[in-house]
Amino acid sequence: MADNQPEDFDAVLGGEAAPPVAGVVLGGFEGIKSSLKSSNVKVRTAALSSALNYGDAGLDLVIKALDDSSPQVQRFARRLLKRKGGVRVKQGLLDYDPLLYFTKLEDWKIKDYDPNNPLFLYTN
Repeated sequence: MADNQPEDFDAVLGGEAAPPVAGVVLGGFEGIKSSLKSSNVKVRTAALSSALNYGDAGLDLVIKALDDSSPQVQRFARRLLKRKGGVRVKQGLLDYDPLLYFTKLEDWKIKDYDPNNPLFLYTN
């Protein structure tokens, strides 16, 4: 039987009713894997953010999310991977689509804008 105690990064939902005595906390890595199967895009993107707390196994889940059915989840996974960096991430992006490795203008955000200054400050 699995240990039913929450771990550091587990989310535990509560309500009016007490949890079942023989219940198991579906959190941690298994909870993230379960959330990634949800039909709700927001649930899947939240799970991707949490997945990065679980090392290489979590990183593998984010890389697999590049194939998600939702373009929103795919974009979110790309952003997470680009921010994370590292050899494993670079290889995952290159294996999936070599063009994802490169930063495009649409990925940049204007940090400060001064209409009197011809130079704009961008942040990646």
